[in-house]
Formats: sequence, C-alpha cells, structure tokens
Amino acid sequence: MDQQVSINHNLLLAWKRATIYFAVCLLIAYFSGALQMVLEHPLITAGNLRDSAWILSTLLCIAVEIWAYIFLWPRGTLNHGRQLYWSVVLTFGAAWGLSEGLLFISVFILASKVFTSKFVIWLVSFFVIGTFIGLWHQFYWDIYVAPEHNIPEWNAKKVLFGHMPNIMITLAYLTLYESAGIFVLCQAFALIASTYFMRFPPFWD
Repeated sequence: MDQQVSINHNLLLAWKRATIYFAVCLLIAYFSGALQMVLEHPLITAGNLRDSAWILSTLLCIAVEIWAYIFLWPRGTLNHGRQLYWSVVLTFGAAWGLSEGLLFISVFILASKVFTSKFVIWLVSFFVIGTFIGLWHQFYWDIYVAPEHNIPEWNAKKVLFGHMPNIMITLAYLTLYESAGIFVLCQAFALIASTYFMRFPPFWD
C-alpha cells in the first residue's frame, strides 16, 4: 500500500465497506421505485430532442459536471503517487456513481410523495442530499473508505463551487424533466472522475 495512505486505511476492508454501501443504495432504490424510474423510462425521447429547453438544460448539466470534476475538483485533490488502475476507475467509479445517483433519486421520489410543489420537492431533496453527503464524507467515507486525497484549504471551494452546483443543477433538471437516466449518468461521471483523480487503489494493492 502507498506509504502516504494512512496505516489505518485497510484497502480490502475499504472495498468491503464500499460494496455494502453500494448494495444498500441499490436496495433503497429498488424499494423506493428509483430503479424502476430509471430502467423503464427512455434515456432520451423524440420529444426531448424537439424541446430546446431540455437540450439546453442537458448541456448545462454536462458543463457543470465537466467544470466541477474535470477542472475544479482535481486542483484540490492529491493522489500521493498512487498507481492508476483503469479497471478500478471504471468499476469502482461506476458502481459508486450509479448507486449514489439512484440513492439521490430515491430521496427525490420520497419528497415527491410528501409535497406537490416542484420547488419544495427540489429544496427538500437538495437539503436532505446535501446534509447526508456532507456528514457521510466527513465522518465515514473519507475516513474508512476513500484514501487520503483532500487538500484541506480546497475543501470549502470544492463543496461551494463543485459539489453544490452539481447537486443543485442536476436535481433541478431531474425535478423539471424527470430525466432520471441522465441524472444518474451525471453522478456516475462525477464519481468516475473523482475515482480517477484520487487514484483510488485496488483492494489487492
């Protein structure tokens, strides 16, 4: 294991913990209807392609993901010389992004069952997701799963100008158009990029 990684960071155990988290996300998505929402609705419809507002909104989501996770996030991230494994980037990153994206849709669906106003649904979903992700990373994920990668001086910038715009804009997109598949792909792109730039290590390293 890389000497820069904390001696308390057990790679095999980190992968096991992550796998349990992914499985729980998928179970929640199955019972909430999020998985069904993604699988049963086309990624893009002919109506979408005739809707200029949908096209511009989709392009905005893509631009936000590229800005947040290709340009901003790497500047506040260290890989400590860890070796790049594309197999890890694609498998771990995709599993992380797809499962967490489905978890976020589950929150959106539950909020939709309680509230009728789209703005309130968006606001409540954003608050719940943002609070969960902040606490989850601070007290668990970045301690017991992800290897050391943060530059402390960049943490606030990454949250304010990266993570928050990602959730705010893609969640608004989901609220307006219910394009669940593209929403999940956006989260997958973000976390595949994160896995790449932090050089997430394989369990066998």
